Amino acid sequence: MLFYVPMSGTVEVPEANNSKISTHEVLLQVKALQEIRKSLRKTTFNMKTPLTAAKDVEGLKKECQDDDKKETWFRKRDTRKHYFTNFMSELLGTALLMFLGCMGCAPQADNPPASHYLPSLSFGLVVLLIIQIFGHISGAHLNPAVTLSTVIFKMLSPAMGAVYIMAQFLGATFGFALLKVLMPQEWVVPGFCATKPHAKSTAMQSLAIETIITCVLILVCCGVWDKRNAHKQDSTPARFGFIIAAIAMVAGPITGASMNTARSFAPAVLEGDYSNQWIYWLGPTVGAIIGCGLYSVLFAYEEEKVEAIETELEEVSHMVTEKP
Repeated sequence: MLFYVPMSGTVEVPEANNSKISTHEVLLQVKALQEIRKSLRKTTFNMKTPLTAAKDVEGLKKECQDDDKKETWFRKRDTRKHYFTNFMSELLGTALLMFLGCMGCAPQADNPPASHYLPSLSFGLVVLLIIQIFGHISGAHLNPAVTLSTVIFKMLSPAMGAVYIMAQFLGATFGFALLKVLMPQEWVVPGFCATKPHAKSTAMQSLAIETIITCVLILVCCGVWDKRNAHKQDSTPARFGFIIAAIAMVAGPITGASMNTARSFAPAVLEGDYSNQWIYWLGPTVGAIIGCGLYSVLFAYEEEKVEAIETELEEVSHMVTEKP
């Protein structure tokens, strides 16, 4: 039997037996065809040989079949448990962000007090730690602006996005409340770990800075989510941690470098000081929208168009045999 592959002649594959091939196996063959076709379109000088292409077909089939046999707990979750798991992941992650991150912001812990670079580095390393724990569960957003971006790109449904954001606000409040209880009381001074504009910075200047740095953060997220960057994910927690630290080091003295409405909300609500809070609600939200728009317009790419599934099924229809 011959297995037809466009642009490359024919490829021999083992003869099918007389048993009926299931629809699932046909779809596996379609997937294999699509992968080979993409490879052939991208490369004209290093096209696959018939033998290599046949091996690719068999390898992809085996890989898909092995995946189907794996029944891990997280693939069996029902919808309610899926929502609850993501909710708890974001709640605990954001609680740790406030508890550990703000713990590094106590100026009385060092004598003489450390510069603003130390709290910036503390928050960055805490983000690294949290992504390592929860990144594979919920993505470790920890930030309503990041969640909003995933909803815009349809990576999350609006309902799941609402669950994430609720968890982030509750987690940030819980984490900061626990820290206030456990910290030495003389260290928990008014304004502790709160994000406020510098006295010499106007409200509009602070708003612009929060919008820009949040936009930068979202552009980084878009770069990580981009399929062209899929093979560079091993060091994602470390990269995110140092990115947060770098942004906080430069913008922290002016606005507190929040980039995160939930992070600013918790100290404000527990201390009852809502002055200039609108900056940290409006800035990150607008920055997230601008960041998504910029990446979509300037850097998005059109995925390679694939033939309609009916055409692919026609190419492998000869592989579907009926019992005599």
